[in-house]
Order: sequence, then C-alpha cells, then structure tokens
Amino acid sequence: MVKYGFEALAFRKANKDLLYVLQRNCLRIVLGTRLTDCISNSRLYKKCGSIPLSRAIMKERLRWLGHVLRMKDDRLSKIVLFGQPSWAKEKAIHPRLGWEDVIKKDLRKWELPGTV
Repeated sequence: MVKYGFEALAFRKANKDLLYVLQRNCLRIVLGTRLTDCISNSRLYKKCGSIPLSRAIMKERLRWLGHVLRMKDDRLSKIVLFGQPSWAKEKAIHPRLGWEDVIKKDLRKWELPGTV
C-alpha cells in the first residue's frame, strides 16, 4: 500500500503532489481510462470507491495521534513525539513543518473540538 507508515511523516508540498499524481495514475490504470478521457479527480475517486491520498493520510495521522496520546508518559513513542531535542534551534528563520505542526493543521481542517 502506498501510504504505509506515512502517518509518521511530515511531507513537503512537492512530495505530496507527486504522491497524488501517482495515486490518480494508478486509479486510471485500474479503471482502464486514459488521461485524454477527461475524467475529473472527484469522479475518478467515486468510480473506484476511493478517497484522496491526502485525506487517507490525514485520517491515519489523527488515528496514530490518538493512539500515542493514550500511552503512558514514559513510553518512548510519546517522548519522541512530544519531546524537544537538545540540539534543536529555538528559532529558525524558515523552520520546516514538523509532525506536530502537520497534526495541528489536520485538526483545524477537520474543525474538531479542542483543536490545538
């Protein structure tokens, strides 16, 4: 499966776009259609009974977050996820989005109560 283990990663936009193109190309192959057939992405997902990869990864990330939040505080997964490495800079000029930042975006996108 293409999204195996992706719940633990924070992607850059360029990498996300490549994954979405891959997913849609695979769906087109499954349906036996060509790019020239002009099927919209939403119709393509509906015909295959699939959802966009971005939404599937977001659901998996939120599921993983719930799993980690229920762990005891001394578990390594929870320490690594919410800890701050000693070598990390306090403020960077253009910091990359981390996993926690991506989760906050996901929660805002789903408009869940208690959004961070």
